[in-house]
Amino acid sequence: MASELEFYRKVLDLFPGLVSVVSPDFRIIYANEAMKKRCGEDPVGKPCYKAFHGLDRVCPWCKKDEVLRKKTLHLWEIFSPKDQRWYEVRSTAFKMGETWSYLSVILDITEKKKLEEKLRRQVEFYTRILDENPVLILFNREGKIAFVNQTFEKITGLSREEALGKDVFDLIVPPENEKIWRKHCEEVRCGIFKTGVELPIRTAGGERKHLLWNCMQVEDPEGRPTIIGMAVDITEQKELFEQYLQAQKMESLGRFTGVLLHELNNLFMALQGYLGVARLRLTDPETLREYLNKMEGLIERWRSMSRDLLAFARRAPRQAEILDLSEFLSRQAETLKHLLGSRIRLQIEIPEKGLRVKINGVHLQQILLNLAANARDAMPEGGEILIRLEKVTLSEETVALLDINPGDYALLTFADTGPGISPEVIPHIFEPYFTTKEEGSGLGLATVYSLVKQYQGHVAVYSAPGRGAVFKIYLPLTDSERDQDLRAPGLEILVVGEDPRLLEAVREMMRLLGYKPYVTRSFAEARELVEYGFRPEVLFSDLQMKSGNALDFLREMKARFPDLKLVIASASREETVRRNLPDIPDLLYLPKPFTLEELRETLEKAAAGV
Repeated sequence: MASELEFYRKVLDLFPGLVSVVSPDFRIIYANEAMKKRCGEDPVGKPCYKAFHGLDRVCPWCKKDEVLRKKTLHLWEIFSPKDQRWYEVRSTAFKMGETWSYLSVILDITEKKKLEEKLRRQVEFYTRILDENPVLILFNREGKIAFVNQTFEKITGLSREEALGKDVFDLIVPPENEKIWRKHCEEVRCGIFKTGVELPIRTAGGERKHLLWNCMQVEDPEGRPTIIGMAVDITEQKELFEQYLQAQKMESLGRFTGVLLHELNNLFMALQGYLGVARLRLTDPETLREYLNKMEGLIERWRSMSRDLLAFARRAPRQAEILDLSEFLSRQAETLKHLLGSRIRLQIEIPEKGLRVKINGVHLQQILLNLAANARDAMPEGGEILIRLEKVTLSEETVALLDINPGDYALLTFADTGPGISPEVIPHIFEPYFTTKEEGSGLGLATVYSLVKQYQGHVAVYSAPGRGAVFKIYLPLTDSERDQDLRAPGLEILVVGEDPRLLEAVREMMRLLGYKPYVTRSFAEARELVEYGFRPEVLFSDLQMKSGNALDFLREMKARFPDLKLVIASASREETVRRNLPDIPDLLYLPKPFTLEELRETLEKAAAGV
């Protein structure tokens, strides 16, 4: 028996941990060599709190009584004031004869605690960096969010708890933008890394914010593919940019003030002349008709140009649209000719149709007017301007130099016969506030550059003194299908109005186009027609009516006939009309006064949705 005890004693002496047995009255019964070394003497017979920790009374963290009472294993950590080190204590009740004693195995964990503290500080440091930097979000291939930082919480109004585990597309992606979000995520999963991709989000309060994203795919610690998205909020910058564009548009129009006044003066002189001659030809119907047609042409020319300029002067809608560049340039040609004046000859070379791009029409108009204004200022004695539109395909080698994507582009060339640009000026020509004129803000060409870049395009200038200037604008072609002839003769249209003359004119125009208009002079009359079984395919109405609330009537008809297409003919701005009917986003707007051609185009669009 003595030999066994000696064996166990030697085993415990070889153990690097501190082993001790303490009696119920805190006296040390046994201590191994490691414990003796730590105490600097043999502590047997001495109070444990004095020998182990240099205290004069029982340690405040002591669990001896609890261990002896419960007879269970206890594990905890202590900091000893004697040597300023951390220890892990494992204690249990140990029976010696008839008496229960207190057995403890103590390990020095000071180095472990130092590493833990170092790690805690590092985690705190890097967490602070992540939280105080731009938006950061991690989500897996299924779109489930694994991490968001504090900036994400501030911008979205969503707490971390509300975001974790949720689907990113359901949580923050506006439904109308889900397609472009999914397309970009798929590109990221395929290893495509794009910088500065603008993708909007929806906040917890339903507010729309614009963010600029850099996304990449990595593997998480368990080897699962994870998308990291980092973004900055550019909502405020976009608002400021819109204000800047608006101010620059006003500047562009201001540069054409003299030409506009000259054109308006010529118009009034021509009208006055035709009216004077017409009075002398009242007995000659054919000659009178000829003069009336000429006056109508003059009025239509000015109406078309003034409407374009008023639309240009208003704030541009935020969304881009699919535009056929050939049709757009054809519509702008007359306005550009008048703005340039009689001394400058404008030549436009465009294909019939088919070059379609996604761009805000007002922004494209702003690009053209800025280039036209620059060319006109450069040629005070007159000259020529050539606008050419063509399709080009850019290879990967070419776009590497232009910082755009390879593929098919519409190339818009704008060339003038002015004095040209010196080589030292060309590198600075698109810089904001750079100008070679005595008067001017230097924002015109900077705006052209910003707008083209906004739509993933490229603009370049080629010039030399005495050889004019050539601007080449590349805009990516869209894959959307081409417009088709959607006219549907026989379409049944419910027309609601109050002015008998206007109703008669609208009816005759619709009949001429092959449609079937049913004209009513009040909402009550329109409801009565519907009660008798009439099922309209298109409802044609104004918002300004004395016979009742137009908004309620339109919503009533839309609820009754969900497939009904609404055409609102109004002198109010389109933004006002749509703001009054936000629950009917597919309505068609027709500005008053309108021509037969404009009515035809609008009804063809309505027919497409029937």
